Amino acid sequence: MDEDLILDIMSCCPATEISKLRLLNKACNKRSYEFYFINHHLQRTNSVLGYFIQDHKKHRPGFVVFGAEEEAPEKPRISLEFLPSRDAKIEACDARHGILLCVDDKFKGGRRIPDYIVCKPATKQYRFIPNPKTRYFTIAIGLMVIQSNPFRYKIVRVSEPLPWERRKTSEGFYNLNCEVFYSDTYAWKQLNDLELPSGEFFRRSEKPEALYGCLHWLTGENNVIQFCMQTETWSFFPLPEEVIGDGSSQDLVSYEGKLAVLCSNLNSRGGYDLWVLNNSSGKSWANVKDVQVTDLEDKYAKPLWFLSNDIILVAGFARLGLYNTNSNKLLYKTTQECLPYYLPRDVCFPFYSNFERICLDEGSGRSKTKQS
Repeated sequence: MDEDLILDIMSCCPATEISKLRLLNKACNKRSYEFYFINHHLQRTNSVLGYFIQDHKKHRPGFVVFGAEEEAPEKPRISLEFLPSRDAKIEACDARHGILLCVDDKFKGGRRIPDYIVCKPATKQYRFIPNPKTRYFTIAIGLMVIQSNPFRYKIVRVSEPLPWERRKTSEGFYNLNCEVFYSDTYAWKQLNDLELPSGEFFRRSEKPEALYGCLHWLTGENNVIQFCMQTETWSFFPLPEEVIGDGSSQDLVSYEGKLAVLCSNLNSRGGYDLWVLNNSSGKSWANVKDVQVTDLEDKYAKPLWFLSNDIILVAGFARLGLYNTNSNKLLYKTTQECLPYYLPRDVCFPFYSNFERICLDEGSGRSKTKQS
């Protein structure tokens, strides 16, 4: 079958089905990650693509839309205005399904008693879930939709243990609390403690990348820590040997459906090397692309994530914009008042969603659908 015909058929399919069609051949797979195809898909399906910006002034996160959606005023506006609290902050996101986990910090009687809310902004559905069992400081948290129909998801949370629960082994490992929320059981389950080597830590601003049925974080010692949603176990694997200890900055990203690490090239101003993990075992990295973000007036400009394999979201000094790596053309979005004056990787949440309702309202617990 002709590649153009295959891509035309794919552009009419729901986003959840495109991943299956990408297995047909390598050429269609690669072309389906180009911005031209993604923009065409948005035009032909009831979908929206953009990102949320977390307001550092504790106002509701704002949403910026991409591509064809800018010219489609008939589609519902994406926002978090439907949530019951104005102060709810986004803590985790499944970018490919448009599902958010928001937390509203409330204080009653001098105690912090937060509300945890899972929501789908495109359909204005939300649901309160129980608080985690461990009530100490959250170090890392991630959300993943594990099945679309019926709708099922899991949340993993890592937190510091209470002072009297902290321990360090003779091998130099220290423990962290780990628990998982499963939508089927509507409850948190405490897992065995996560043990990290001394000196190893989660980066404070690091948000997980969801691929291969796992969540991935980049640690402070140039390792990737992986949590498997199916087995509910942790594993580690290192970054490519070529980038360890060379002084470059590294960030985990998703590229053409694979886990990748974007490393600054110290020998090239505005240059970055893209290393892609060839398989989920973590044993094979390949340098697949030399990413050039050049001719920018803003010396603080830095890539955040790949919108497609040729378009990058770039953050600068209180600005965000799209950068075409093929044409070296930059288009900055209007500066938002809420945008911090530092690189906002930890306050930017990619978002890709359809407008189909999910069964978020079913089962026990408080749930709500905001009427337009």
